[in-house]
Amino acid sequence: MEKLKLLTSTLAEIYIRQGHLDKAKEVYEKLLSRDAGNTLYKGRISLLERDTPEHKRLRVLTQLLKRLEEQRDERETN
Repeated sequence: MEKLKLLTSTLAEIYIRQGHLDKAKEVYEKLLSRDAGNTLYKGRISLLERDTPEHKRLRVLTQLLKRLEEQRDERETN
C-alpha cells in the first residue's frame, strides 16, 4: 500500500512543537516547491535555518528523547 503523504503547514508546526526542526524544514521546503511565491513558507524556512542556541538545545533534547524511547522499546521487547 502506498504511504499517504499529507504535507501541510500544520504538520510542519507540529514538528516544530515536537522539536523536529529538520522535519519541519523539509515539509516547508516541499510546500514551497509547490507554491514558490509563498512568503510564509520562505519565512519559516529562514527561521528554521538559523542555528540559534535554542535550536541546538532542541536538537540535543530530541536526540536524547529518541535514544530513551529506543532503550525503552528494547527493554519491552526483551
